[in-house]
Amino acid sequence: MKIDTAPSASSTLSASPLHAVESAFLGLCVSDAPLTFPASFLQAAAPGGRVSVTVAELRKTLLAKSTPLTVRDEVWGELVRRSRSMAGAWTVVAVAMAMPALKTIAASFARSFDGAVADLDGEIVTAFLAHLATIDITRPAILPRLRWAAFRAAERTVASEIDFVRHASTHRSEPPRMPFGHEDLVLARAEREGVLTAADADLIGMTRLEGVALVEAAEMLGVTANAVKIRRQRAEARLVAWLRGQPVPSKSALVQSRGRA
Repeated sequence: MKIDTAPSASSTLSASPLHAVESAFLGLCVSDAPLTFPASFLQAAAPGGRVSVTVAELRKTLLAKSTPLTVRDEVWGELVRRSRSMAGAWTVVAVAMAMPALKTIAASFARSFDGAVADLDGEIVTAFLAHLATIDITRPAILPRLRWAAFRAAERTVASEIDFVRHASTHRSEPPRMPFGHEDLVLARAEREGVLTAADADLIGMTRLEGVALVEAAEMLGVTANAVKIRRQRAEARLVAWLRGQPVPSKSALVQSRGRA
C-alpha cells in the first residue's frame, strides 16, 4: 500500500508516514459508517450481544493488558488476511493497530538519528508493511514479530546514519554527534563484533528494550519460557563482560549460571 506522505503547508507532522496512517485510521473511525470487525474473533473479550465492533473499539481491546495473547493472535491473523486480500483500508487498520508500539520505536530511535524524522518513520512503516505481507500467521505472537521487524529496521537506519556521519566528517578529532551509548546501538555493536549472535541480540532487545514478555518470546521461538530465560542470562553475561572490558566467558563456562535470574 502506498501512503501519501507529502508535507502540507499546515504541519510538518504530515510528512511522517506514521502521522499519515493515524490520520487515515481516524477517518475510518469517525465516518458516518465506521469500519467494523467481526466481534467473534475477540472471543470472551467481545462485548456482549455485539456482532461487530468498530476498528476504534478493536484497537482499544487489543491494547488492553487483560486481552489474552491467543485472542490477539486470532485478531491479528484475520487482520493480516484482510490486508493481503483487500489491502486499502485494512492495511491502514493493521498498521494503526500497532501504532502505539511503532510510535514508541520511532521516539526511542529519534534521539539517535541525525536525519529527517520522517525518513526514520518511513523505514519503520516500510519494514512493518513488508513483514505484514510475508509473516507466518500460523505461528503465535504475530504482533511481537511484526513489531520486532520494525524495531530492527529502525536500528539499521540509525546505525547506517551514524556510520555515514562518522565517515563523512572531516573533523576526525571531534567526538561523534550521535549518542553511541544508546542501548540498541550497543547491542548492534556487540553483534558486529561477535560478542552476541544476531538471535541473542534480538532476544535481549525484544525482552529488555521492547517490553516483549519472556512468555511471548518463548512462543515466538517455539521453546519454553525457562529456556529463553537461560539463553538470555548467558547472552547478557557475555555482554556485561564485554562492556566491562573483561574476558568474554564461553558458553560452557556459563552453564553454572543456569539457576540465576
